[in-house]
Amino acid sequence: MRFIRDFATRELKEKRADRVDVRRVKMKEVMRKGRLPDLKVWVVKGTHYVICVFSGGNLRVYHLDKYGEVLGADEFTGTERERVQAEISKRTKSVFRLPV
Repeated sequence: MRFIRDFATRELKEKRADRVDVRRVKMKEVMRKGRLPDLKVWVVKGTHYVICVFSGGNLRVYHLDKYGEVLGADEFTGTERERVQAEISKRTKSVFRLPV
């Protein structure tokens, strides 16, 4: 988790971003057993953390695994930015936000 905080702080300083959000991906149900169901299996596959860097009208999204390794990044602008931001908010939980 320390690496993720350092990465977010570095992004805020070097890119002069407006704000940086670090979010954790919610677990997804992959299996149910029983009528009510009695047993549910939940997992997180691939991306465990998402770092959203807001800079002007741009949104840059970094995908990280559970060890803090960067898996990739995407950049969004305009109306696409708002749609992606809403989708990320729905599927993740906030860990912390910079600046505080």
